[in-house]
Parts: sequence; C-alpha cells; structure tokens
Amino acid sequence: MPTSKPLIGHSALFLGNNQQIYKNLWTIAELALKHKNSAKVWLGPKLYVAIADPADAQVVLENCLDKDMVYRFLRPWLGHGLFVAPVNLWKSHRRVLLPVFQNKVVKEYLEVISEQVNVLLQRLNEQTDKKEFDILKYVTACTLDIVFQTAMGERMDVQNSPDTPYLRARHTVMTILNMRLFKVWLQPDWIFNLTRYAKLQKDNIDLTHKFTDEIVRKRRQEYQNNLTKKHQDNKFHAVLDLLFKQEIDFTDEQLREHIDSITIAGNDTTALVIAYTLVLLGIHQDAQEKVLEEQRSIFGTSTCGANEWDLQKMDYLERVIKESMRLYTVVPIIARNVDKDIYLPTCGVTVPAGSGAVIGAFALHRSESSWGPEPHKFDPDRFLPEKSVNRHPAAFMPFSYGSRNCIGRKFGMLIMKSIISSVVRTYKLDADDIGDLKVEMLLFPIKGHQVKISRRLNV
Repeated sequence: MPTSKPLIGHSALFLGNNQQIYKNLWTIAELALKHKNSAKVWLGPKLYVAIADPADAQVVLENCLDKDMVYRFLRPWLGHGLFVAPVNLWKSHRRVLLPVFQNKVVKEYLEVISEQVNVLLQRLNEQTDKKEFDILKYVTACTLDIVFQTAMGERMDVQNSPDTPYLRARHTVMTILNMRLFKVWLQPDWIFNLTRYAKLQKDNIDLTHKFTDEIVRKRRQEYQNNLTKKHQDNKFHAVLDLLFKQEIDFTDEQLREHIDSITIAGNDTTALVIAYTLVLLGIHQDAQEKVLEEQRSIFGTSTCGANEWDLQKMDYLERVIKESMRLYTVVPIIARNVDKDIYLPTCGVTVPAGSGAVIGAFALHRSESSWGPEPHKFDPDRFLPEKSVNRHPAAFMPFSYGSRNCIGRKFGMLIMKSIISSVVRTYKLDADDIGDLKVEMLLFPIKGHQVKISRRLNV
C-alpha cells in the first residue's frame, strides 16, 4: 500500500482507469485481511477505515446509519429519496414505504414482469445462433420497462424504443457521477462547478426531473379524481399510486425523489445481477442443466411466465443467483459516516467519530474464513441451508445489511428469478468467461456480459 502523502493522503489509489482502481481496491482489501481485517485509508484530510470482517461490518451497519459524504454527489439527482436521505428523514419515510414493498403488494406486479419478459425473449431472438453479444443491454431495457410500469404506472416500451431524451439524459448523468466519484480533484464542488460537466449534469438532471414531475402530477390528479367517485376504478396500482394513500402527505417533490430513487438506484443493480448470472450459467453448463431441470419440473414444456407459487419452488435457481451476487457484488463498497466512536470487536480498534467506514462487500464475499477453501470458485451449493447455518449473517450482503438495507430486495429477487427462468427455458446459453472487472458506481466486466444463445428445440 502506498505511503500516505501530505494533503492528498492515499488519493493516488483512485487515479488511473476504472480497471486499475478496482485492482487498487483489492490491494486495500488484501491488506485489511492481513491486518486484523481492517486498514486505514486517508482521502485528503478524512480518515476511512476499510473493513473486511463480517462481525465488524455488522457493528458499523447497525450503528452508523448515515451515508458517507461521498453519496452527496447523488443528492442533486435523487434529493432526499430513500437511498440517500438523511437519517431522521429516512427513518420516518422508510416506515411508511416498507408496506409498499411487501410480498402481498408486489405479487400484483408479476403480470407486468411476465409481459415484459415475453418482449425480452422476442428481442433476444435476433441474436440466436450468432456470435457473442452483450446481453446486459437487452436485460437492462427489460428491467427498465418493468420498473417504470410498476413504480410509475407508465409504459415506456424501452425494449422497442431504447433511444429517448429521458434515457439519454439518465446515461449522461450516470457517466458524470461515475467520473466524479473516482476523480478526486473533481470532488470539491467549487472545482466541479468550474468545469463544463457541471452545466451538462444540471441540464440532464433537470430533464429527468421534468419527466418524473409530469408523471407525479398526472397520477395524483387521477387519484384525486377517483376519490370523488363512489367506486374507485379497479386499475393497476403502481408504487406511486400506493404512496398517495400513506399516512405521510408526500409533496410532489418528495414523491419524485422516492420514485427516481427506485427507478435509478434499483434498476441497474437488478439488471447487472441477471446479466452476471446468465453469463455464469453459460460458463457452467452443469449448473445451467440443473436450473433447466428444475424449471421443467415446475413448468414442463410451457413457456408461460412464473406465478408466485412457481417462484417459491425455484430453490436451485435462487442459490445460483445468490452465488452470482457473492462472486460479482454489483455494489462492491458500502460507505457510512461514523457519527460516534465505534469499537470493532474483531480488529480491536475504535473508529473515531467524524471518520468514515468502508465495508468491502466484494472482499467479504470472497473471504476464506466465511466461505471456505476456493472462495473464488462458482458453487451454488454454498447456499444450501445446512452449509449456511453457521455462517455469520453479515458475511453475505448483496443488498447491504441492517435496518438500512435495500427496501426492494424481495421485489428484485422476483424480477431476477422471473427473467432468468424464462430465458433459460427458451435459450441455451454459452459463454467463455467474465474476464477482468472495473468499478464505476457499480461493478462491470470490461468486455461486457458476453454470451451466445441458441433456441431450445422444444420451444
């Protein structure tokens, strides 16, 4: 690990391209594993403690609920949405939002998922029996259509019309945020505001806000119109519609912030997990055959979408998805602000108030102490109940951990199972490897999620 430099600390670790930054993060993680599962990192004047032990991670994530200052870059876009909200606001809003994401509510969305998965299967047909292609592009379009319809109640048809001003604006903002996150010299607001990126970011954020604001106003008016009727329309209830009925009278701006958080922060993570899982099944043909065998035991030769009972039977597929999330943790780092002195029992140190704690989820997920020999090997049976019973609960945190974990994790799993189930029943997947990785806000393969597909004979 490089020596800390005056003023900049270890900021040099975050210079270079995104592949090099990912390698440097592994250097920090390996150093932590060798030194009681923690390492000190200075970013400018601020101390961060990198943590690679589940017990210590549990202490931090259960006691430090405030997101680290690095998440402030998302605030111009997501405002005080649940993902980046200050602790006091997060507590009150999460309590109200939680029932919206319970199983009895999201089951209503399975028809939407099935409908959009059918479009995905048709779109994938254009790649049948051809060379390798990046399947993430197709999966992301599908999950966007699902998330837009279930969150906002709007049909976007991204799968057939992927090039819209709104989607271009989203991509531009994400690109700028990724750049700013790892280019330390662009992190001070006064420097960033002098660059051309500041105006470009603002213009594109304004465009996305305008899009969501219009939908919020439209759905609120429809909701209020229904209240004046003796019998409310028996229509599909999007997340946005359900928020109108909660005990907190959310303003239009607050609704936009929560809906944007769901559609922006939640969509790409779900799509990435699906894409990684499909590539891994293409590499590990034995696992793909086991998934297919399980699917055929549930559906026979039918290509219909999955209902809630079908999804509950997909035990092996769920283990495959979890193993994919373990090996390729799409949110590789969780950072929290330490607002009071915190004692870490495993490494035996006290993290002082005012510093930051960085949980290397990607390192925790590949630790021999939690996962045994060959932790880099793909093995879905790690998640068999008998093999998981003695594992520390914070050893696996693809949806974060503690009370501030991902509120949409159950819904995300429904989407993942539904899409992968239909794809595997319809297409045989082949892939060579995932290759080298890079880190932006999320974890990506440098060459993309490359697969070949061929249509199954009985479809």
